[in-house]
Amino acid sequence: MIKTSIFIVPRLSTAWQGNEAGWITSSGWASAGEQLWGEALVATVDGIFNPAEARLFPRPVSSSLNKENYSLIRKSIPEFLITAYKDWRLYQSKKGAWPIENGTVLYNKKVVLVWERHDLFHGPGRSLADKFKAPLVVSVEAPVVWEAEKWGVNRPGWGKWLETKFEAKSLKNADLVSCVSDEVKQKVIQLGVSSNKVIVSPNRVDGSLFHPQVDGSLIAQKFNLTNKRVIGWTGSFRPFHGLDTVVKAFKMVNNRYNDTVLILVGSGQEHSRVQKLVCRLGLVDSVIFTGRQPFTVIPQIVSNFYISIVSASSAEGFHYSPLKLREYQAVGSAVIAPKAGNLTELFSEGRDLLFYNAGDENDLAEKIFLLLENKTLHNSLVKRGTQLIEEDGTWLHELKRVAKLLNIEQ
Repeated sequence: MIKTSIFIVPRLSTAWQGNEAGWITSSGWASAGEQLWGEALVATVDGIFNPAEARLFPRPVSSSLNKENYSLIRKSIPEFLITAYKDWRLYQSKKGAWPIENGTVLYNKKVVLVWERHDLFHGPGRSLADKFKAPLVVSVEAPVVWEAEKWGVNRPGWGKWLETKFEAKSLKNADLVSCVSDEVKQKVIQLGVSSNKVIVSPNRVDGSLFHPQVDGSLIAQKFNLTNKRVIGWTGSFRPFHGLDTVVKAFKMVNNRYNDTVLILVGSGQEHSRVQKLVCRLGLVDSVIFTGRQPFTVIPQIVSNFYISIVSASSAEGFHYSPLKLREYQAVGSAVIAPKAGNLTELFSEGRDLLFYNAGDENDLAEKIFLLLENKTLHNSLVKRGTQLIEEDGTWLHELKRVAKLLNIEQ
């Protein structure tokens, strides 16, 4: 009988356009399952995929909407009505049987683990786990209603109802709840989940993609990076990333060292505004916008980063576990990160990486200067970073820990 593991993402494979983090984490866990047990299936509302396919999600979606007209119409509708409509659409998308529940795809297979990414409305994780007598792990980036409120998205009259009837119920039904940070863990416990089945699993890295042997020569050639010291950032261009701080800090750096280049990888709502800031500061010739790139290409780009930046506009309300931080370290880049969330508890200043005050371009610039001018420190951070990943920084490390907790044969 073939061993397999199921990784459920309660969305369409076209979901999260412009924000791929959900797919990156889910495919990372699934890739670890494939390495550990030989097979892993990524199950969505509309299909069953292997980890390599899920890495490239979201799949493109065509739209005939006129963006300008849509924007004007959207502005005329109260935000809470838009949120209510989105919630209703999301609920409707999950009704009925999923492909993973039909057919013979699991025939003659031993399901050793069912993993599900937490969402506002759950998928078939519990029913599949019961059917195949396997443990259910629910992975939580953040409770949906709680996180939305942090960003000013209100659900008057139905938010707490959704949180209690759907989110809390789904979490309580899991055998193990895996949270990305201690703050998220505390919120999950507040929702009524027993503390003895809640753990913290910081985001990890896919070691099959991100490692020091990645060849970035084609990227270096494409962007003319020969004899350049590259400062890099990857992610979605969203307000909480505080890219103004990164660009303004780089302006100070580039004024002193004209061999430096800033590479910004990704797309999002702040993209055009950041481009305008770059123009206003006279940095057009020294800042490269790559646009959105396939996830499998990101390691090749990051391998060219002499220094990698994790950014945040503020330390307040920072409950994330940055995916990018460990991806940077895995490939062999020295990292500078904000003093935010529990990062200062997870990493040692000057040994694992350097910290700067979130939102402070002067402090960030000083830390960049320090690494540009102190090669010994730079090299020690690179060596220590790759060591951290090799010892305990991949999704495979985390999945083995989960399997041990649940007494799953490895």
